[in-house]
Order: sequence, then structure tokens, then C-alpha cells
Amino acid sequence: MPFLGTIVNFAAVLVAGILGSLLKKGLPERISNAILSAMAICVIYIGVDGMLEAAPLLKEGSALSGGLAKVLIMILSMGLGTLIGELLDIDKQMNRLGAFVEKKLAPGTKEGSIAKGFVACSLLFCVGAMSINGAIADACGSPDILLAKSVIDAISCFVMATTLGIGCALSAFTLLFYQGAIALLGSFLSDFLPAAGLTYMSVTGSLIIILIGTNMLGMTKVKTANMVPAIFLPLLLMWLFPVVI
Repeated sequence: MPFLGTIVNFAAVLVAGILGSLLKKGLPERISNAILSAMAICVIYIGVDGMLEAAPLLKEGSALSGGLAKVLIMILSMGLGTLIGELLDIDKQMNRLGAFVEKKLAPGTKEGSIAKGFVACSLLFCVGAMSINGAIADACGSPDILLAKSVIDAISCFVMATTLGIGCALSAFTLLFYQGAIALLGSFLSDFLPAAGLTYMSVTGSLIIILIGTNMLGMTKVKTANMVPAIFLPLLLMWLFPVVI
């Protein structure tokens, strides 16, 4: 069944986020902070694991080795992608959307509390390797990757919602739109997307995941939403430099 993985992933995050937000009221602040810190370390691990993914094999006659090509694509994608994201100010738009939802659903809550959970979880569940590769596979009728991702996302969303609240559950709708769009696109372009390009996209997304983890720990205050365009630039760069890469 095409798109089954995306639907299950959406439902898992939504339900886990709601359950976690209900538990939030009963947790002391020190326990919530400890859980959030533990979750942040797990997020950083996921990012590092994806970043260390093996470099793809290149065609004969390539001027660079696979490892150097991966680093080059990663640097160019992050630099140009962040520039595009800053010019568009995606972070501001996402926070504005979160604030809008917050006013409609919970006008009496502390300002920014729902938006914070919404933005953090939306990014965490959408920029990883499993999200991109899984959505494309799901479009072809193979939901296994997204079904596994659903378990991971549900646990992460539940734990984060105990600290950040109902905004984490609302990120399920961002996930549905994002993965659904990739799945639809993948259903038309799956035969044309190079495997190397998917690897470069995964590595770039993993770098952003690491920053999400350090933000959760309070070590950095990076607007990771503004880096999202970097995930898709590897495909463009591979097309622009077919001889080199």
C-alpha cells in the first residue's frame, strides 16, 4: 500500500505527543530537564551516526575520491543552503506558524511554549536520512523504513512532549506534509534520483540533527530551520558538476 509508512508515522507522532503532553503536568521540573538532556544526547548520536555514513562509489574518471566529494558537497550544501534559508527566514515563518496555532488552541499558555515544541520536533522528525529515503521507498510500496522510523519518532516525541508540551504532537502535521510531498515527488522521480545524491542529502541532514541536539542542551542557539534548504542542494550540485562528482 503506497504511503502507508507516512500515515503510520504521522499517527505515531500525534498520539505519542498527546500522551507525553498529558504526562507533562505531573513531572517535576528537574525530572523534565533531565529527560530532555538525555533525549538531546540521543539526538546528537543519531546525527553523528548519519554523518558518518559511507561515501558513495563514484563513476570511473572522477577527479575526487568518494570521501572528498562527500565533504565538498556537504560544505557547499550547508553554506548555500543556510544562505537561502536565512534570506527566506524559514525559522521565523515556522515560529510564526507555531505562535498562530498556539493562540488558536491555547491562548492562555506561556508565550512561545507550544511554538518551541512544534518547531523543535518538526525539524527533528523531518531532516533525517530516514525521512527522505523512507518517503521515497514508501511511495514505491515499501514502508519498512518509515515503519521503523515511526517507533523512533514516537518514543522521541513522547519524551520531548513531557517537557515541551502539546506543540510536539502538532509537529505530526508538518511531518505529514513534508514526507507526503517527498513521497509524491519520489513516486515520479524514483528512477531518476541517483543513490549518491540520497547519501549526500542524508549526511547534510544529519549535520542539522546534531545542531538540534546541541540546541536542546542549551550549548548553541542556532536557527536550524534556516538550514533545511541545504538538504536538497546535493542533487543540484551533482547535476552542476557531473564531471567532478
